[in-house]
Amino acid sequence: MKKLLFAMAALATVACTGGAGSQPNQDQIETPNIRQSMTNEQLRDRLVTVLDDMKAKALEMGIQGVATASILNKGETDDWIGEMKVVGTPCNVQEGWNLVAIAWSKCGEVIATGADSGNPDHQKILGELGFVGGAYDEFDGYKMAFAFSGALSEEDLAVAKYGIEKMKGYLSGGKGLLNKDQFIQVTIVVDDIQRAAKTWAALLGVPEPEIWVNHLESNAEYPYTYRGQDDKPCDLQMCVIEMGDWLLELHQVDDAPSTFREFQDKHRFGVHHLGFEVGAARDNVIRGLKEMGFDTERTVGIYPGSSWTIVDAEDVLGVNLNIKPVR
Repeated sequence: MKKLLFAMAALATVACTGGAGSQPNQDQIETPNIRQSMTNEQLRDRLVTVLDDMKAKALEMGIQGVATASILNKGETDDWIGEMKVVGTPCNVQEGWNLVAIAWSKCGEVIATGADSGNPDHQKILGELGFVGGAYDEFDGYKMAFAFSGALSEEDLAVAKYGIEKMKGYLSGGKGLLNKDQFIQVTIVVDDIQRAAKTWAALLGVPEPEIWVNHLESNAEYPYTYRGQDDKPCDLQMCVIEMGDWLLELHQVDDAPSTFREFQDKHRFGVHHLGFEVGAARDNVIRGLKEMGFDTERTVGIYPGSSWTIVDAEDVLGVNLNIKPVR
């Protein structure tokens, strides 16, 4: 957390030395908020993201199995939406467990009873197995039934409840799309990268970083677009300083059109973006940011094994965002 606070302090210090900021675009939502009625398709996207979170939690706990997640939209009575994620294996053949069937059975019991599964006082009906590991909750008009199967009962239930808490965050807009654990980068546009790199290295007591040129140009294999156009290549001098769990990245731009040249023309110098590594949730994060009113096509670049998307957020957040599946 201290590292993140240091990054925020650096952002504020450098931004204050830049040019005057622009006024917010009145066509953009001034206070983006996703806490509103969602379509079933939007809810399905959230479920997919939550299942990624549940899978990560299960792997962190060292367990395998099947995660299931279901939700009932506001005002609906029977149109439950459901998704599933396999964590390691769908079946434990050696012990004779069909983990897919058990996980959905837990969800079925939760939906039927409006309570966690495995209640000994509940009279089981056909299709229910009575296993612990399904969790129920309601939030802001939504009803949620999440389950996990494949580990000890208390571990299954812990993963299910973890998923529900993550879903609440996504529904509230309070901590849904991004979180501090995904933070990986502060990128600063500077006037003289050699001078800036030398000075940062002296301040931090680290070796002076190597400076290289990153040529950004679209091709058939790895597209690169700026403001939706792919015919504007540019050269970017850059270097990176390791800051533990995150990177301090310095950029010096050329005169060709780019997100960095646009930023420099507008602000002179300062923090261009904060970077977040979001893994398989990349498409859902981009979709969610777009729903919140942000322009998600300021810059999109594809490179071997990953991609980067600069989200135009400086008029609202004071800084742009860089969304990456893998750093």
